[in-house]
Formats: sequence, structure tokens, C-alpha cells
Amino acid sequence: MNRIKEIRQEKNLSQTDIAKALGVTRQAISLYEKGDREPKLETWQKLADFFGVSVPYLQGISDIKDLETVSTFEKFLESLEKTPDGKSTKVPVDEMLALMNGLKLKTFLKINSSIISKQNGELSENDLKKYNKIAFNLDKNDLSKIADVNFYMTNFYEIMLDEINKDKKAKIALDEIKKIISKYLGLDEEDKWDGLPVTLKKQRSENKEE
Repeated sequence: MNRIKEIRQEKNLSQTDIAKALGVTRQAISLYEKGDREPKLETWQKLADFFGVSVPYLQGISDIKDLETVSTFEKFLESLEKTPDGKSTKVPVDEMLALMNGLKLKTFLKINSSIISKQNGELSENDLKKYNKIAFNLDKNDLSKIADVNFYMTNFYEIMLDEINKDKKAKIALDEIKKIISKYLGLDEEDKWDGLPVTLKKQRSENKEE
């Protein structure tokens, strides 16, 4: 069983209080508490943030409330129980996996909120709705895909920074990535206007008609 009801009662909150804070119905909170409905991953994170605990702790699959205490491999090792001889540590495999998934989810949602936001002028209103809907509906079966997003977004960002720092290997890699992205988006070749490269985006609807 998860700890939603337990923590809610500890904080003297009603189901209605939680529902209002998260923007869901009181019935949804009741179903979450009883385990009759599985929250989507984003909802798990919202609940955890509201209560000030980690997602794995709230789900009842970890006894660690704060992911910061195990946010690096070194910190995780420090948190483990030592064997009697002091030469090795006992690793609770299930809990370790749960904590790793909790960290994956938190990282993914940070990346998503940074990119898929109204402050990103590259996105249309339709794009915002589309991609937020996809992110909101991810569940535990999508954790491996979430890990891929974290891995490739992190490495892509590092490549871009290395290219800015005049790294030749990064420039070659980035040029290839740009070609793939441009082809996927249906971008024209770069034109020159007042000495500046201008990339024109084709309307996807026009491409479909053609």
C-alpha cells in the first residue's frame, strides 16, 4: 500500500485539501489512497512535492523520504547498511531500483518543464498542449523511455556546450544531429539574409498535401 493516506492524516489534511492543491477530484484522491487507481507519473511527483517526500517513499516502496540523500552514487553507498565485517555494504535491490526510478522521473519532469513551457517561443499553443498531454499521461511502463530522454537530452546539451567551446569532435557530431532534426522537421536549406543564416520552416500541413 502507498503512504498517501498515512501522510495526509499526519499533516491533518482532508482529501479535498489535496484534490484542490493538485487540481483533481476528491474521488481521485480517494481511489489513489485505496490503490484502486494508479496515478500517472506526473501526478505521483505532484503528490510527492506537495507532501515534501520522494515518489518511492510515497509509493511505499522505499523508506527514504528525500532523494537528495541518494542523488549520487557516493551518497547512495553512504546510506547503505554495512556488513558486520565493515568491508562491504548490504544493497536492498528493490529499493535501489525504486530510488533510481524516482530520480529518473524527477529529472525528466525538470527537463520537460524547462522546455515545454509558454516561455519557449519555439513552441506553438498546439505544441504545448500536445507535448504536455504526452508527458502527463506517462506511467510506470514508460520509465525506460524516460531514462532514454534523460540520457540523450543530457548528452545532446553537453555536445552543444562543447561545440560552443570549440571542440572539433562535438562540432562534427552536432552538425550530424542538426541535419537529422532539420530533415525531421522539414526545414529548408539555410538562406542568407543580410549576412545572417535564416532557416525557414515549411508548414507540415503543406507537406502532407504535397
